[in-house]
Amino acid sequence: MRVHNFLPQLLQGMDRWTTIPTLREFSAHYYAELAPKLDTVFGGAESLYSVLLDLNERGQWAAYRAQTLGLDPAAELERLVRHIDSVEAYFGVKLEGESVLFGAFASMDGYARFDRGKHVVYLGVDENHGPSPYLDVLMTHELTHVARESQPEVWTGFGLNPKMTHDEFTENIPVIEHLMNEGFSCVVSEALVPIPERYHYAYQSEASLRRVESHGSALDRVIHAQIALGVEGDYGKLYRSRSYHPTMPDFAHYVWAWQWVKALVKDYGGGDPRALLKRCSADFIEHALRFKLVEII
Repeated sequence: MRVHNFLPQLLQGMDRWTTIPTLREFSAHYYAELAPKLDTVFGGAESLYSVLLDLNERGQWAAYRAQTLGLDPAAELERLVRHIDSVEAYFGVKLEGESVLFGAFASMDGYARFDRGKHVVYLGVDENHGPSPYLDVLMTHELTHVARESQPEVWTGFGLNPKMTHDEFTENIPVIEHLMNEGFSCVVSEALVPIPERYHYAYQSEASLRRVESHGSALDRVIHAQIALGVEGDYGKLYRSRSYHPTMPDFAHYVWAWQWVKALVKDYGGGDPRALLKRCSADFIEHALRFKLVEII
């Protein structure tokens, strides 16, 4: 996997920009060099620049700048390479594609973009960095997506093309595979980055994890309904936190998927997540419909 480290460019900008730069300055001195990699997800300098403006309008620019100046580009590169090596060693596969370390101005942390069987992993490490193990979990999670989604068997079991485009991927991924994919990444990050802060594995805080767990029956109801719809199911609806409960946090269904895949690993993998790397989740629909988060918390 090829790694692009654009954090030095971020720090150069932070050193120069004691106040918010103009769009022209931002484009010329930061975005232009990153454009070949970032245009796919941001669509141009204006989109990412609007994030800076929002930071400034919320009065957070000075604090963001001070924190970001503490980033160590070499250390973050070493961290990423270490996790690439650990995921490859764990599964015994080579990860194909690219990884991009960059500054997203706290607008995103991680995203593994599938396209034609390969990935570009975007890591906006300026959102959460420092001594917290969050970034270690995040990197491992996203790299696990690369390992699983690149396996042809995951897709051929659904009659899908393993080399489908990104648009075909987002339009056709079944609800059950979305849950399997995210839950599997949570479980593997838990195996490779053992930490006491278990809430990090499902992108939660300690308080939000407790809140999700207290509404397990609501998650069971909504998630089971989408799985039962089969090809008509919409995994996008699982991201609508208010569909479970008015005070449910974002990514609540990751908690469900994490705990379901842990049960799946026990029942079908002999306790080893690696046994499920290439398994098509179409085989596990009935298991998912039987699983209830409310019964294990």
